[in-house]
Amino acid sequence: MVDSEDTTTLIGRKETHGRPYPGLLEKLILVILVVVAVMVGQWMWTESNWSALVLWPATVCGLPLSTLIATEILSRIVQVIHANSD
Repeated sequence: MVDSEDTTTLIGRKETHGRPYPGLLEKLILVILVVVAVMVGQWMWTESNWSALVLWPATVCGLPLSTLIATEILSRIVQVIHANSD
């Protein structure tokens, strides 16, 4: 077994580990937004009275794309807060 104090990087620099990244929070944001997208999709199909020409593109393209964009925006906000909280 090798001691962690004796290990170095390939170029011999000293590295320190920072705080753990809040990856669990980003995953939670994704799951919450997927649940919200499913609920919005259910509302669109049952109660919105939109025509099928609008419902299909909104369901197939609009909801996944808007979920992805919202997840990215909120995850970047988490990244900025994490980076600036030193």
